[in-house]
Amino acid sequence: MECYASCPASFERALATELRGLGVPRVRPLKGRVSFEGSARDAYRVCLWSRLASRVYLVIGRFSCASANDLYDGAYELPWPSILKAGASLAIFAQGTNDALRNTRFSALRVKDAIADRMLADTGARPVVDTHAPDARLSLTIRGGRASLALDLSGEPLFKRIPRGVLACAPSGVDILRPDYAALLLAEVGWQAACRGDEARADEKGAGAAVEAAGADEAAGAGRMSEAAAVEAAGEGAVPETAAAADAERPGRQPLPRLIDFACGEGGVLLEAAAMLAGRAPGVARTRWGFQGWAGHDPALWRGLLAEARSQERDGAELAGRIVATDLDDRARAAAKRLVESGGWDAAVTFAEPDATALRDAAHAALAKGRGAGAGRGGRHGAGGLFIVGDTTPVAPATAAAAIRLARELTGAAAHGHRRAQAPLVCLARSEGSLRVLGAATETLHVELGTDALALAVFTDAAGAANATNHEGAAAPAQPSAPAPRPAATVDVGDGKPIPLIIPESEQFARRLIKVARLRRRWAKRAGVTCYRVYDADLPDYSAAIDLYEGADRTPGRWLVVAEYAAPRTVDPERAQNRLLDMLAIAPRVLDVPPEHVHVKTRQRSRGGSQYGLQASSNARGHAGAEPVLIEEGGLTFAVEFGERLDTGIFLDHRLVRGLVREHARGARSFLNLFAYTGTATCYAADGGAAQTCTVDLSNTYLDWAEENMRLNGFDGRAHRFVRADVLAWVREQLRRGERWDLIFCDPPTFSNSARMGERTWDVQRDHVELLSDLAGLLAPGGEAIFSCNLRSFKPDVEALERAGVHLEDITEASIPEDFQRNKRIHHCYLVTSTTR
Repeated sequence: MECYASCPASFERALATELRGLGVPRVRPLKGRVSFEGSARDAYRVCLWSRLASRVYLVIGRFSCASANDLYDGAYELPWPSILKAGASLAIFAQGTNDALRNTRFSALRVKDAIADRMLADTGARPVVDTHAPDARLSLTIRGGRASLALDLSGEPLFKRIPRGVLACAPSGVDILRPDYAALLLAEVGWQAACRGDEARADEKGAGAAVEAAGADEAAGAGRMSEAAAVEAAGEGAVPETAAAADAERPGRQPLPRLIDFACGEGGVLLEAAAMLAGRAPGVARTRWGFQGWAGHDPALWRGLLAEARSQERDGAELAGRIVATDLDDRARAAAKRLVESGGWDAAVTFAEPDATALRDAAHAALAKGRGAGAGRGGRHGAGGLFIVGDTTPVAPATAAAAIRLARELTGAAAHGHRRAQAPLVCLARSEGSLRVLGAATETLHVELGTDALALAVFTDAAGAANATNHEGAAAPAQPSAPAPRPAATVDVGDGKPIPLIIPESEQFARRLIKVARLRRRWAKRAGVTCYRVYDADLPDYSAAIDLYEGADRTPGRWLVVAEYAAPRTVDPERAQNRLLDMLAIAPRVLDVPPEHVHVKTRQRSRGGSQYGLQASSNARGHAGAEPVLIEEGGLTFAVEFGERLDTGIFLDHRLVRGLVREHARGARSFLNLFAYTGTATCYAADGGAAQTCTVDLSNTYLDWAEENMRLNGFDGRAHRFVRADVLAWVREQLRRGERWDLIFCDPPTFSNSARMGERTWDVQRDHVELLSDLAGLLAPGGEAIFSCNLRSFKPDVEALERAGVHLEDITEASIPEDFQRNKRIHHCYLVTSTTR
């Protein structure tokens, strides 16, 4: 039988190793698949045991297809009664085209017709077509003038193996890492081989290096070290190798494998790791298979393989606590724990705080438990050692950077001069650069998950230990351990814990941030300010703004918003990304903010666009939006959000402008807020004494937000109106109606071409004279307006405004707060009055 197993790109070599470990003959990795030849037993074993394959196919035939008739004839000639089980429904899925067959649906239809005609001629009955849940799923592939047909023996993809009950326990909006991707991480680190034990020669992925005792060098001196001394001597990230060696020396027993997942996220890796540890076949619980529609299916053989698989599962006592998991996000850790419990693996997984010492202690406790669990079935214990994995892709960049630094502590990259075995580590990350703090990777795979391009990096203590298999799949001998490579540089920000850097020059950023943070902190305390800008592209190469938000008593905590200015095209994108990653590693430590409270935005340096809106991508994959945070400013309370938008709900550079609104509102009865955004200025006006307010914006989202801000401060009722409208059209309507206000605040966007404005566009430089003339017309006698805009190059047309009866007083200098003094063009502000009233 000629078969192949399909897989995602970059899985081919790992899948080939897995199939060889299953004893499958004539394995050959190809692009997007691994071919093999064997018996029905071999094909069944791949279906039952493969964790990396997507589907398993039996090749039925190949033939020429220069035309539609060739395709029909070639399919018709195949012996379908001996391929399809009598009465089986079928579906054909086609891929590939040529000059004559350009439509895959048409190609699939021609093959379906050929099969139906042949079955009718031979058996007197046509097969039923069922594209939703067919008994037999056929794959047609056309390449050039050749076609191939294969029967899908798996049915549904093999990675669809998480039970529905477990999936139901996942929080809403959270995506669990697909099991085959989780399996790839575990295969690359050596966990899968270690769990198979002797049967798979567990050292094939560096597991032998993971358990190699460090006592050899020590024995040459002062003799054999105690287990506790070995841990202490190895320092940060130590693996208790002497204990592992002692276990290995026990007759009939090998040391038990242990796994640390330092970024367990939604728990997908934990589910797969626990199943591997238990020796549970991934397909053992599935009841519906593609081969059930195959005429060659042997039910007795299949039942025998199922029974054999079930007999090999380990019992719960053997699994106790051998997997240790953590995550920097408490919510993610709690969600993973629920998922593990729902899957029945809670005995195998211990959750710990995200601290290297706590994780090592938990892993060491697992070793002690393992020694007391008994030898179990001969040869079914893993090959031993400690393995470290983490998936940092679901989280914000700052959290991912912190998780990777935790991994560095766990691997013991700072060896304190002691020679010892290095625990293998595999990390899945969005940026290959973020992994450089771990040193030079033994190997990096580039994988795609949906539309995301990800880096899977393998780190072992001996170059080449990972994936060191020969062409027959046998493992190469483990190499002597060597010190882990160090990052390019480190920087100490004053807490005694050096931060590894990707770029050595980032130390300059750290020093600058420490200095400005100290100055800003003193100023903020004197001024009573709790939300302010700490850093504003002080160093040109580190072009970002860093804002600190401190929550009110109802939502305590500290948050950072790092707004990166998009680098010019002349700057190497990778270098710019690495600078950002270093900033994200340094800023939370300097400013004492949890990494999960750091949010990254990207701003484009452009003339056009709204002053607020959605950014290109969110900070995290798979997690629902966070609840609003309440902050305080000027004695008032506001809701802010750190989600997908560039804005947070309040413009910090307008702090003094809002204060001016309150001052001018003290003698005003009515207040109008145009382009109102979240209504913060309306709150200040109401607090200043304005009895009636009107808040106007085109966005329902921001109007709802503005209304909530008013309620938070006790301002509600009919005296406070909220109007959704195109501001420019609405203003002209109020002029016609003769409406007047004592105080107006107007902060328009620089540019807008919103579809809700119809065919018109708005440009503040082009259209400000018309707008300010209309504002002057809306003022009551003695009234005034405060006009602000954030176009840095804005220049009012004073002569045209004077002709229109508008007087403009530039109050920009007085409106720029201390924390924005580095860039006084952050906005322009003017006091507007009418010379005709």
